Amino acid sequence: MQRLLKLKKVLKNSVLASSVENFKTIRASMSKYRPLTEAEIQVLERNGNRSESWAKVMVENDFDPNRIIRSSFMGEVYLPRFFGTLLLPGDVSFPTGIYDSLVHNCLVENALVHKVAMLSNILVRSSSVVQNVGSIVSSGKISYMVGNAMHVGNEMGGRSVLVFPEINMELVDLQLFHKPEPDVATAFAEQLKAYREETALSFGIVGKGAVICNTNIIRNSWIGAHARIEGAEKIRNSVVLSSLEEPSHVYDSVILENSNVQMGVTIHTGAEVQGSVLMSRTTVACKAIVKSSIIAPCCHIEEGEVNSSYMGPMTQMHHHSLLIAALWPDGCGNLGYGANVGSNHTGRMPDQEVMPGQGMFFGLGVNVKFPANYRESPFTLIASGLTTLPQRVKFPFSLIKPGDPQLNGIAPRLNEIVPGWNYANNAYALDRNLYKYSIRGKGFVPASFYTIFSPDTLRYVYDAYQRLQVTEVRDFYTKEHIDGLGENFLRERVRQKAIKIYREYLERYALEQVITLVVNDPNLQSQPVKELRRLSTNDANKDVMRTVVLPETFDELLKRYRQLEKDWFERVTHGLDKDNDRGRKIFDDYDDAHPVDRGFTEWEKNRVEDKLRRLASIVKTAKAE
Repeated sequence: MQRLLKLKKVLKNSVLASSVENFKTIRASMSKYRPLTEAEIQVLERNGNRSESWAKVMVENDFDPNRIIRSSFMGEVYLPRFFGTLLLPGDVSFPTGIYDSLVHNCLVENALVHKVAMLSNILVRSSSVVQNVGSIVSSGKISYMVGNAMHVGNEMGGRSVLVFPEINMELVDLQLFHKPEPDVATAFAEQLKAYREETALSFGIVGKGAVICNTNIIRNSWIGAHARIEGAEKIRNSVVLSSLEEPSHVYDSVILENSNVQMGVTIHTGAEVQGSVLMSRTTVACKAIVKSSIIAPCCHIEEGEVNSSYMGPMTQMHHHSLLIAALWPDGCGNLGYGANVGSNHTGRMPDQEVMPGQGMFFGLGVNVKFPANYRESPFTLIASGLTTLPQRVKFPFSLIKPGDPQLNGIAPRLNEIVPGWNYANNAYALDRNLYKYSIRGKGFVPASFYTIFSPDTLRYVYDAYQRLQVTEVRDFYTKEHIDGLGENFLRERVRQKAIKIYREYLERYALEQVITLVVNDPNLQSQPVKELRRLSTNDANKDVMRTVVLPETFDELLKRYRQLEKDWFERVTHGLDKDNDRGRKIFDDYDDAHPVDRGFTEWEKNRVEDKLRRLASIVKTAKAE
């Protein structure tokens, strides 16, 4: 039932549905058009225009025939009076009208149609520019992928998502990971079917203020308001949503077919998008290939290939890499050059998949064998050049690195895992990513989406911490000894350090809960810490709050909280200093060529100062009392 309510809410605010209503209103107002006069026909023909029947060309009052030059008209065509000028690419001003074009069964508002070999069954909205285009043609009713089933993950069709142009992450997640009752699934499909019938038009649309130029083919497509299509190779059976505030750009030899593109999307430089959904502010560029995939908001894909995947928000592929059959709903990750996350064949069928965790980093040249599940290992890093075996890993903030084939009792095929490494040794990267994503996802991805203290990550860390408590101490551990290690081994000294790291993470979370509680209600600071713990506990964190040892007094709690935050800030700055120290030893002009990232340093400084202000407000209140 939840998915039905959320679907209704999205469809109620649908830009596509509103545009269909506008189209129906425009068609209903055809009575304002009149036939051409004999004098107007003479001027049109004198200007090199032709028509199979001028009687089928209808115009508005005050129509100016001198705005139509060397063009041909077939079928029913409706023309405005034409006035003013519009800017072509390159800021060249040109009067509205129709020039050197063939127009068939179209309704054209006050726009510019210039050198279009074929414009057929299209509504061209006001202020739009269509210039130097091979053909823009629509035929039959266009469904715009509404209600089509896409298979992500398992390519054999085991996981299906019904899509439509304005689908959001929540509706994707509900379909992928929450199996509904049969009647709910049927009602969901029926609702999309009704929406499909409502929005199906026999006309293509070029929205208000859109610019389409130097493009070869556009077939059965909907180009939204203020979109810019420049030098595209082909757009077929697709929707490009766009607005003045969030224009979409498609340019430079792009192929876009059977796809839904949401607002603020950029596709350029030879990219190919087939049978996919690109959500808001996504970029696909530089010969990247996206096929049969759903890409969440604010992702950036360059040069790589994504196939049969659901890529979560703010995930990055800047180099040649491969992602196939991936379910990555939590996103915020990165694939290095040459990363091959895509061995979904068992030698028989492409029936396997991978599920990365939030914030995962696949290093240069890694090979990830399927099936693989890392969702319970958020913020994990797979070291460069590594080949990982089919596995399920359940240790957050891990580093997976090459093993040691010389170790007695450890299979040479096993890699080594260092749980908690990213939290203990890579604080700079974690905080810098938080800074980047807070900017990149602003307005489209909730600020709470990317945080190392999310409820899921907290649960995964707690679970990992519990599983590291062993009854029999050994030099090395495998999955036979500790669940969740996957095809990796764990050293005893690393286990002990991981316990300490996870305990510190849990303690930092618990102290933050108590401090936030007191900041919101300063009167509570007089309460015993035991009572503050109880008030900070909820169903989601009760196990954590019960496990963490808190100081006995509130003053000691404040002191410990301040120390943990100071340690974290020092880890962040140490990570940056370590990179700089290494660079200075290698390059004499390192500092000149590597300016300080002042945006991040200022953000990190403000974050720490905000923490200190919170503490100061508590201390100030205590003294006042």
